[in-house]
Amino acid sequence: MLLEGKNALVFGAGGFLGQHVAKRFEEEGATVFRSSVSENANDKDLTAVDAANEASVDAYLDRIAAKAGAIDIVVNMSGVQPNLYNHGKPASEVSLEQFMMPLSVDTASQFITAKSAFRHMSKQGSGVIVLNTSTLAKVGSPWSLALTASHAATEGLMRSLAHEYGPAGVRVLGVRSEAMPDTPTIDYTFSTMGANMGMSFEEMKGFIEQNKTALKKLPLAKDSAAVFAFAASDMAGFMAGTMLNNSAGHIVD
Repeated sequence: MLLEGKNALVFGAGGFLGQHVAKRFEEEGATVFRSSVSENANDKDLTAVDAANEASVDAYLDRIAAKAGAIDIVVNMSGVQPNLYNHGKPASEVSLEQFMMPLSVDTASQFITAKSAFRHMSKQGSGVIVLNTSTLAKVGSPWSLALTASHAATEGLMRSLAHEYGPAGVRVLGVRSEAMPDTPTIDYTFSTMGANMGMSFEEMKGFIEQNKTALKKLPLAKDSAAVFAFAASDMAGFMAGTMLNNSAGHIVD
């Protein structure tokens, strides 16, 4: 098992991809601490933590460190619901406030959770922080300016932190995945963007698969979760300052 004996914190674990990442980490042997911006009464293992609130994140990590003895892995899958910032709509329909939403929540929370994790990992002399982005960080896609800016900024953050935290034995890297059609986010995105092109969800999915990817297919959430597990494992022990390219060949590095 790739993560046997590791303590892993998954922020945004109430979301679709976050659930898959937490599940895969457990399958690989990790002890997983799940949190989300709000508690789920049906999930007793889900702790309410606002990943965009620095004081809340610091207090949460302090509690976990005291309980578990070490924090080995931190992954943040938090994000604003895409309909709130008009993702998939023309730029003319996106206000400045909406444009800033992913930057002030998605990217900002990546900084907050990484910074808080480093306080503990630097004392241990080890740890892995895995950031989350998409192909939007590298490609010029219409109707997606807010999330594109946020994911590009997150990748810049990853590169800077990797060089700053690396000497302390803390690896910082990321996973850049293509659209996952089984997630609610991409269900909304393909339906909204497809409407701009006169396409249904299935037609939009097929268009992306056939015209954008080398493999002519898109990853599912479970496929991306497997890459997160690899990134967090010792098998990726010399990967830092890089994005694992899980784009089905949409991005060619």
